[in-house]
Amino acid sequence: MAWQDVVLFVGGFVLAGSIVPAIRGAEKPPFATTLTFVVMLAIFVVVFVTLGLWLTAFSALLQGCLWAIVLVQTVQRRRART
Repeated sequence: MAWQDVVLFVGGFVLAGSIVPAIRGAEKPPFATTLTFVVMLAIFVVVFVTLGLWLTAFSALLQGCLWAIVLVQTVQRRRART
Protein backbone atom coordinates (compact mmCIF):
# COMPACT_ATOMS: atom_id res chain seq x y z
CA MET A 1 0.00 0.00 0.00
CA ALA A 2 1.37 3.37 -1.02
CA TRP A 3 1.75 6.02 1.66
CA GLN A 4 0.05 8.46 -0.72
CA ASP A 5 -3.08 6.31 -0.65
CA VAL A 6 -3.21 6.50 3.15
CA VAL A 7 -2.66 10.28 3.21
CA LEU A 8 -5.34 10.91 0.57
CA PHE A 9 -7.68 8.48 2.33
CA VAL A 10 -7.38 10.31 5.64
CA GLY A 11 -7.74 13.67 3.93
CA GLY A 12 -10.80 12.42 2.11
CA PHE A 13 -12.46 11.44 5.37
CA VAL A 14 -11.70 14.84 6.86
CA LEU A 15 -13.33 16.45 3.82
CA ALA A 16 -16.28 14.06 4.08
CA GLY A 17 -16.80 15.23 7.66
CA SER A 18 -16.92 18.80 6.47
CA ILE A 19 -19.88 17.98 4.21
CA VAL A 20 -22.07 16.91 7.14
CA PRO A 21 -22.98 20.48 8.18
CA ALA A 22 -24.20 21.14 4.64
CA ILE A 23 -26.44 18.08 4.90
CA ARG A 24 -27.81 19.04 8.31
CA GLY A 25 -28.04 22.80 7.77
CA ALA A 26 -31.00 24.73 6.39
CA GLU A 27 -28.94 26.58 3.78
CA LYS A 28 -27.82 24.59 0.76
CA PRO A 29 -25.11 25.37 -1.79
CA PRO A 30 -26.24 26.26 -5.31
CA PHE A 31 -27.38 23.45 -7.60
CA ALA A 32 -24.49 23.92 -10.06
CA THR A 33 -21.94 23.69 -7.27
CA THR A 34 -23.28 20.44 -5.85
CA LEU A 35 -23.74 18.88 -9.28
CA THR A 36 -20.15 19.77 -10.19
CA PHE A 37 -18.85 18.17 -7.00
CA VAL A 38 -20.82 14.96 -7.56
CA VAL A 39 -19.67 14.59 -11.19
CA MET A 40 -16.03 15.40 -10.46
CA LEU A 41 -15.87 13.06 -7.48
CA ALA A 42 -17.32 10.25 -9.61
CA ILE A 43 -14.54 10.88 -12.14
CA PHE A 44 -11.97 10.93 -9.33
CA VAL A 45 -13.20 7.53 -8.08
CA VAL A 46 -12.58 6.01 -11.50
CA VAL A 47 -9.12 7.61 -11.72
CA PHE A 48 -8.13 6.47 -8.24
CA VAL A 49 -9.30 2.91 -8.93
CA THR A 50 -7.28 2.75 -12.15
CA LEU A 51 -4.23 3.94 -10.20
CA GLY A 52 -4.80 1.23 -7.58
CA LEU A 53 -5.47 3.79 -4.83
CA TRP A 54 -8.34 1.82 -3.34
CA LEU A 55 -8.58 3.66 -0.02
CA THR A 56 -8.56 7.02 -1.75
CA ALA A 57 -11.22 5.80 -4.18
CA PHE A 58 -13.37 4.74 -1.22
CA SER A 59 -13.05 8.12 0.48
CA ALA A 60 -13.86 9.92 -2.79
CA LEU A 61 -16.88 7.66 -3.21
CA LEU A 62 -18.01 8.56 0.31
CA GLN A 63 -17.61 12.26 -0.44
CA GLY A 64 -19.54 11.82 -3.69
CA CYS A 65 -22.39 10.10 -1.88
CA LEU A 66 -22.55 12.85 0.73
CA TRP A 67 -22.54 15.55 -1.96
CA ALA A 68 -25.27 13.60 -3.78
CA ILE A 69 -27.39 13.86 -0.62
CA VAL A 70 -26.83 17.63 -0.63
CA LEU A 71 -27.75 17.69 -4.33
CA VAL A 72 -31.02 15.89 -3.67
CA GLN A 73 -31.81 18.25 -0.80
CA THR A 74 -31.04 21.25 -3.05
CA VAL A 75 -33.38 19.96 -5.75
CA GLN A 76 -36.12 19.28 -3.20
CA ARG A 77 -35.84 22.83 -1.83
CA ARG A 78 -35.98 24.30 -5.32
CA ARG A 79 -39.16 22.33 -6.05
CA ALA A 80 -40.70 23.32 -2.72
CA ARG A 81 -40.17 27.03 -3.52
CA THR A 82 -42.01 26.81 -6.83
